Amino acid sequence: MLDPALLGEALVQPVLAVAVATGTVTWANAAADTLFGRPVRGLPLAALLVEAGERDMAQWLGRTAAVGRCVATGRTVGGDLVPLTLAASVRGGSATLVLSDSRDAASASYAEARRSLERYALALRSTNEGIYDWDIETDRIFFSQRAREIFGLASDEMSPHAWAARIHPDDYPAYRAAHVRHLRGETERFVCEYRFRTGAGAWSWVRQHGIALRRDAGRAVRLTGSVGDIGEMKAAEARIERERSILAATIEHMEQGLYMADADGCMVAFNQRFRALFDLPDDACQPGYTVEAVLRFLHDRGDLDVPWDQVRARALSPQSRRHGTVYETRRPGGVILEARTTALPDGGFIRTFTDVTERRKQERAISDILEAIPLPIIVSSTIDSTIYYVNTHAQEDYGLCVGAPVGGNAIELYVDPEDRRRLVERVRRDRVVDDFEVEWHTIGTRERRWVLLSAHAFTYQGRDAMLVTAADITERRRMSADLHAAKERAEQALADLQATQKSLVEAEKMASLGGLVAGVAHEINTPVGITVTTATHLQEKTVELRRVFESGKVRRSDFETYLATATQAADLILGSSTRAANLIQSFKQVAVDQTSEERRRFDLKTYVEEVLLSLGPRLKRTPHRVTTDIPAGIQVDSYPGPLSQVLTNFVMNSLVHAWPDDGGTAGRMTVTARQEGAQVVLVYADDGCGIPPDHLGKVFEPFFTTRRGSGGSGLGLNIVFNIVRQTLKGTVDVDSKPGAGTTFTVRFPAEA
Repeated sequence: MLDPALLGEALVQPVLAVAVATGTVTWANAAADTLFGRPVRGLPLAALLVEAGERDMAQWLGRTAAVGRCVATGRTVGGDLVPLTLAASVRGGSATLVLSDSRDAASASYAEARRSLERYALALRSTNEGIYDWDIETDRIFFSQRAREIFGLASDEMSPHAWAARIHPDDYPAYRAAHVRHLRGETERFVCEYRFRTGAGAWSWVRQHGIALRRDAGRAVRLTGSVGDIGEMKAAEARIERERSILAATIEHMEQGLYMADADGCMVAFNQRFRALFDLPDDACQPGYTVEAVLRFLHDRGDLDVPWDQVRARALSPQSRRHGTVYETRRPGGVILEARTTALPDGGFIRTFTDVTERRKQERAISDILEAIPLPIIVSSTIDSTIYYVNTHAQEDYGLCVGAPVGGNAIELYVDPEDRRRLVERVRRDRVVDDFEVEWHTIGTRERRWVLLSAHAFTYQGRDAMLVTAADITERRRMSADLHAAKERAEQALADLQATQKSLVEAEKMASLGGLVAGVAHEINTPVGITVTTATHLQEKTVELRRVFESGKVRRSDFETYLATATQAADLILGSSTRAANLIQSFKQVAVDQTSEERRRFDLKTYVEEVLLSLGPRLKRTPHRVTTDIPAGIQVDSYPGPLSQVLTNFVMNSLVHAWPDDGGTAGRMTVTARQEGAQVVLVYADDGCGIPPDHLGKVFEPFFTTRRGSGGSGLGLNIVFNIVRQTLKGTVDVDSKPGAGTTFTVRFPAEA
């Protein structure tokens, strides 16, 4: 509720404050005393209003306040009756009455004043501020409800001394100085921000406004105003100041020089690194100076490496202010600075300067290295394929030349331009691309060659580019075509074999494979065919080399070419021969009578660890590892040889199928075992890619494999199935979900 003293100063109408419980006038302004012809403070309201004495005071005041206005009759000290119009406001135990004499037009002025007061109170409420009124003559301060909430006070009164005692000691001197200056009339308004200890004992930031009411030649008799809680604002200001300090410190500690300019090209800020890079004195670089003036100083001093019109174009033109603009400038002494521009939303811009002198030296050193590499190397744009750099091999072998109308664009190399677009897409996505085969032709001659490309994305002098190395694989492609033809012939033979043996597999797929192995000799046709083809090709190359050697015209390049061909041929012959030997061994294993293995008693934990140890050399070539969890003391009287074969096939099956071929995944295999009565339960699991549901029921079938072209024969798990069922007299089950690994559970008797 607004304080009666404030109402008295705001209105010219008679105003009374009445205690609701007793009906006694607790305060009245001068206009009220004049209306009734006497001081009315302390008198009962019934002595002033005729109707008020005839009703219950609380009910009458409440009804009057609810209606907003009512008509009453006043009694003056002389006994005269005056028709009055009353406006009432009741808050808590106190009522405020504003009286108007109905005999004249004062009621209209009252209505307007009341509306003004209501608007004022509403405006104060919207600003979330409270009102205070200090009666200097009585030395008491009255507070509105909102002011009490801000200060955390229970009472609506406080002495100036008590108020001052709650102001923070660090803020009190400034508060008192501002307070005294205003009371003396030195300031038009009193404004001060300070910390105030609330009723709860906490410090709260407030802003106080006030205007003094003066009498007797300017003597201040009242100070009335508002207070507002500015705690959130102060916290925000503190955060902004901290962030500003951090930003300023960060800019000053940057290795780069930096300045910020507004839309008019005036320098707003810069760091000392910028001044140091350009050796700018104080009188040549200050906030408010234009960028053009600073550049003009450098140009006139002879520090810039281009004419003035070019300086303006690259540093001051609208194009130069665009986000991401990059240019280089050379300083005296050979220092090279790279300038990068960041556009600001208001039209201004930030420009950074980085010393790239050492980087350019390194690039020149790298260029020397690239020239020494005996492969064509090309650096080209990933945007428009413009060639930025080629080494001597690329120039001589393919007719490329930087900046030339013909041979200056990388897309000219490609027989199919779509290959270039596919390569660029992969480089942008993966950053590094290896083993990308395409067909190129030499610029001018149009001679076609197959090349194997390796491409790396990088930034070349501020532009998106990629570095490509090319290896000529035309001869290898020719050999590959011959090998592919031989492979197709062998696969056709295998298809014929599979058609012949299908009826046998269906009739006895899970029984002995002895009868089937005799009919699968054609399985080895592929590696044998590859071996024969490669050996024939090697023989031809040997005859050619001997012919050249005998002529006395042998060159180093001829011998190097032959060595490369011989190395590839030897690798193919060895790989194919090994493949054939492994297939023969696998077929033999299928046909062997498993019950003929030696039987003995052994400790399961020790034996499994020995088997895995024997696989160590194979596992060391991969990132994968095998762990065991088998309790000691499980004694088994069975066939250790077949059990070793089962474990080995499990591990090899995981290495081939469980993880991607990129070698980056470190897989985990586990072997656990437990004894359940007379049975031993051995569980092998990997955390690989798992087996698709439609393949799960086929994994134990002979010759079923998803890696036929990558070395798989489809016999590994079939051998496991037969060893467990026939030799170990047990069972084997598989459980797998795609992406969740594979688990094999083998159950066999502890005594076979």
